[in-house]
Amino acid sequence: MTIPQFLSYVDYLVKSTDHLFQQVPPDKIDWKPTETSFTAGQQMAHIVGAMGVYCGGFTKGEWGSATMRERFMMNRHTPSLNVEEACAQLKVQHAEFIRRVNELSEEDFAAGEIFAPQFNGKVPRWRAALLFIEHHINHKAELFMYLKILGVKVHTGHLYRGMQ
Repeated sequence: MTIPQFLSYVDYLVKSTDHLFQQVPPDKIDWKPTETSFTAGQQMAHIVGAMGVYCGGFTKGEWGSATMRERFMMNRHTPSLNVEEACAQLKVQHAEFIRRVNELSEEDFAAGEIFAPQFNGKVPRWRAALLFIEHHINHKAELFMYLKILGVKVHTGHLYRGMQ
């Protein structure tokens, strides 16, 4: 996978994520399915914030925390965003993500190695980049299920194609 191919897929993910965010009812921002889960607003904030964490991690080795335990503790204090804030921050993070990934050479992306605390060691840079994709999709699917549980009329078109 080349950098342009990777970023094309990231563009696709961000577009459908923005549309999914727009399905969250304003009066459900503080709703969460269990006591220990993120609220809908925190879930959106986590998805947006993780773009910066993962981008800094796989491009520069700057993950924002030394260990996964430290990251998990930080996640307990994830702020909440409303839909407008989440969409605006997603746009900003997306632009920064593209800028930073484009600073890599194709060789660094395809053959470079980077320390990733999620794997407790060095991994190919492309693998850490794909971990961002996995993380984004997993949390987006969680938000999608929140909406289903809340009775919001969403379907796989909202999840994958960004339908409104």
